[in-house]
Amino acid sequence: MISPLPQYHLPDVIADYDDRPSAFPLLDRAFDAVERALARIGVENPATLRSPRPVEEALSTTALPDGTLLVLSPSELRAAEVDIEDTVKDERLGGSVYISLPHPDDMPARARGIREFAAASAAFGFNSSLRPAPASRLGRVQQVPMPLNLRSYRFVLADTPGFRVVCIARALPTGGFVGLWSGNERVVNEVRDVLAAAARASGYDVPDTAASVPVLEGVEREQDVWDHAEELRAYRVIREAELREIARAAALRGVALRREREAKRKAAAG
Repeated sequence: MISPLPQYHLPDVIADYDDRPSAFPLLDRAFDAVERALARIGVENPATLRSPRPVEEALSTTALPDGTLLVLSPSELRAAEVDIEDTVKDERLGGSVYISLPHPDDMPARARGIREFAAASAAFGFNSSLRPAPASRLGRVQQVPMPLNLRSYRFVLADTPGFRVVCIARALPTGGFVGLWSGNERVVNEVRDVLAAAARASGYDVPDTAASVPVLEGVEREQDVWDHAEELRAYRVIREAELREIARAAALRGVALRREREAKRKAAAG
């Protein structure tokens, strides 16, 4: 397990809130809504909150896309990133992974983990530094210069069969960050398309978008998963009916045995 970062690093952002470019139209609307909620409740540094609940309560019900969670704690953000990285390493389903490479101060602590998941999927590391990181440190990671319009973000995106999720943070103009974890298909596709285009512009071959379900026998599309679930649910109902019948029979047999013992006791006493 990779240890949490001692501190959170994000590149400097454009000071003027209104002039920041929108790299991800859908996702940036959610970020903007969170920032407005923070302003309404008077929170300058979200990391000081013990829970994101006050911010969530200040948001409208449609502010965040379905399947998207708010992350404000640096340790929780790092834990979400580690979870994605470890799942990619453990499942080894192929596909591709996109990650913003860590600040040089944090690279030693994270280089091994990055090398490991790069061995399981095609990995593209977005580098904000002017110089590429040593290849010996990052293994198979293909380094992509971080586009200017993405320098306010930190992200890990897994585009692997059956596991398509993104954890992305956007720097706040006043310092700190707002993070979002999402398995929403529209959100994942939006971020993936931008990152894949940047990787292709750097001359790399990028794998096709991963399937929404893993490649398994009898499963070729998402509907197959639901069909199998219905079959298993039917088996469960049948099995539960059998178990209820067995339990009923056992209960009746228990009553009969108690009556037999009581009859024998009375006969012996008489």
